[in-house]
Amino acid sequence: MNYTECTSYMDNMSKFGTKLGLDTIRALLDRLDNPQKGLKYVHVAGTNGKGSVCAYLTKILSIAGYKVGTFNSPAVFSYNERFLINGRPVDDDKVTKYINLVAEQRELMAKQGAEALPTSFEMETAAAFLLFRDENCDIVILETGMGGRLDATNVVDPEDKLLSIITSIAFDHTEYLGNTLSAIAQEKFGIVTNTLITFEQNPEIMEVFNKAPKLILAKEPKMTIATLSGIAFTYRGHFYRLSMLGEHQMQNASLAIEAAKKLKKLGYSNINKKVVQEALYKTNWPGRLEKFSVKGKIVILDGAHNPSGARTLRNAIKLHCSNTKISYVFGAFKDKDIDGVLTAMKDVLTTMYIAKAPTPRGLDVDSLKTYCDKYSNNVITNASIKEALNKALEDDSKVVVVFGSLSILKEALETIKENG
Repeated sequence: MNYTECTSYMDNMSKFGTKLGLDTIRALLDRLDNPQKGLKYVHVAGTNGKGSVCAYLTKILSIAGYKVGTFNSPAVFSYNERFLINGRPVDDDKVTKYINLVAEQRELMAKQGAEALPTSFEMETAAAFLLFRDENCDIVILETGMGGRLDATNVVDPEDKLLSIITSIAFDHTEYLGNTLSAIAQEKFGIVTNTLITFEQNPEIMEVFNKAPKLILAKEPKMTIATLSGIAFTYRGHFYRLSMLGEHQMQNASLAIEAAKKLKKLGYSNINKKVVQEALYKTNWPGRLEKFSVKGKIVILDGAHNPSGARTLRNAIKLHCSNTKISYVFGAFKDKDIDGVLTAMKDVLTTMYIAKAPTPRGLDVDSLKTYCDKYSNNVITNASIKEALNKALEDDSKVVVVFGSLSILKEALETIKENG
């Protein structure tokens, strides 16, 4: 298969859904000579913030001079974003090579009557291990797909885990993980084999986390300033800056700071305060409150597509854009809680340029307008996200926020590039 065929193949595999458990991934990795063995891992789980913490740590370790493999999901702009070396997506040829190797074994398993066949996520996990082994990575930042205990990434040997990080816990995937915070926390906690780094959370959650062999709790950062350029804050007496937006990013950064301190003690001696400060400021995370300067305006791309993500976006807007005129570009999937998303955003919404998300799951623009008219007095329909963003770039706003679905961000980014 060539690159296009590989990505189409994986897209087709994703239609078979999610299946938790380690037996199938173990069987697949056995066929591939267990490429996960011998690498060193930082394992990251949680409901929100996993990607940002992985991005911070990747940047810290890269600037410190280590070769870092990072496996995360979902991708926003390119399939290759799942597989990073020193924070950069690998090229098409490498994706093609490793997907072909994994797909070949899956097809053999099918022919040989295997009781269960690997899911797309299990195949991508195996491909990542092959890549990181061949690249001789000094360390791997490994983000869980869902949960932890039975997530495919938890196949790595306990002795190869340097530490585990668990970000904020909230209700998500309850059909798989349980319908109480305690049950969800227990599933996330399943990745922990030695040191756990987290922060103080709900007592129901902490009752689980306190069982860790070694528990490191990040402290509450203290913000000193917040502008559209980013955030400045102090943590344990030291000063840090972030270019990423949102108060929640200070908490994510605090987890990365504590992880960096622990990794230094474990032998990654190039890590120091200056490296951490530089890395935190230089970190960005595609499609998550990502900002661009276009035609004298700030454009913010955020994949907020559920009420929780919308609340985070709203809070960031209030923090960074007070007394600033804002326009919004919005598109959404028809199977999402659109009222919930817009309710979370209602006290900041102004002019909205709306369009159908460019996918069969996208809600048609007339139905979308019916929702949006309840929350904005100025809703303008458009034939595409590109048209919507171009109109927003020509109005008298200072900031344009694009949100509602990860699927609309790719077209928005292409439009940003066209506008220079």
